[in-house]
Amino acid sequence: MAKRKRKNSYQQALPKWVISVFAVIAVILSILTFGGDMIGLDTSLLTECMNTIDRILYGGPTSPTPTLPTSGQAKVYIIDVGQGESILITTEEKSMLIDAGENNMGDDVLTFLDTLGLEKIDYAIATHPHSDHIGGLDTVMQEIPVGEVFFGPIPDKIVPTTKTFEDVLDVIEEKDIPLSTTTPGQTIDLGSGAVVTILGPVTEDIDDLNNTSVVCRLDFGETSFLFNGDQETPMEELLLQSGANLDCDMMTMGHHGSSTSSSQEYLDAVSPEYASISCGRGNKYGHPHEETVEKLEEMGVEYYRTDLSGNITFTSDGENISVRTEKP
Repeated sequence: MAKRKRKNSYQQALPKWVISVFAVIAVILSILTFGGDMIGLDTSLLTECMNTIDRILYGGPTSPTPTLPTSGQAKVYIIDVGQGESILITTEEKSMLIDAGENNMGDDVLTFLDTLGLEKIDYAIATHPHSDHIGGLDTVMQEIPVGEVFFGPIPDKIVPTTKTFEDVLDVIEEKDIPLSTTTPGQTIDLGSGAVVTILGPVTEDIDDLNNTSVVCRLDFGETSFLFNGDQETPMEELLLQSGANLDCDMMTMGHHGSSTSSSQEYLDAVSPEYASISCGRGNKYGHPHEETVEKLEEMGVEYYRTDLSGNITFTSDGENISVRTEKP
């Protein structure tokens, strides 16, 4: 059962004329941002100004209002790719692939897509350039059309030179696939009332590739899902400070359930009913770590692990979420 979202009363405390002024400013900034994007200007400052207005009016960046009415179902598939991660989102209209596991898992992801009858992927997000997340993405893009690919911002000082990263970029260039860099507050419409919102990373001052992970949420009707990639505690703290709307019904556990992610403060802000952990059987990292599992159990979160349950499917009708597992 989806949780009812807590209403923020902060806006009600502001005089109406103040709200009107900020609303007008937000519209002007939105127009300027759109124009700047069209001619290739850096609009990050304008975006931050709009986020600041959101924090003043609502206590944080507003989550998008999904296109109404919602229709059909939104499905989130946690694909079992061993010690890696791959997630597929589908609606009646569009699809999004988030990562594709290790280099040897591309064919497994393709097989999974084929079982669903998918002949194309509308959007692909490469959360961060570690092989256990993007390794199989080049194989997928070689064999199935992809409409657009998104990377998070990667500071020049830590841009990888690995063959895995270069292979992905080579296929994107070869197939002439549009490539974009995500920004917080950006939305991607998946149709049928489903909207994906980019939440992080909220800074480009990053020294570790895990913390460049694209963090995003899916809203479908009254239900919501949070995808954390491999972001660790320092980035979680910055995301909390940003005022981003983190409250969700389901979340993927950061960094495969590592103790370096999923702080108690972060879990409290998300307050999920369900969680998934992508990890391989008997992996050498000991994922998921005992501390993470204990937190979930103490909170009463219903969690699922790919090493124990195989593929995991979360299905939303816009009001309720159901879960199905498929052991390998």
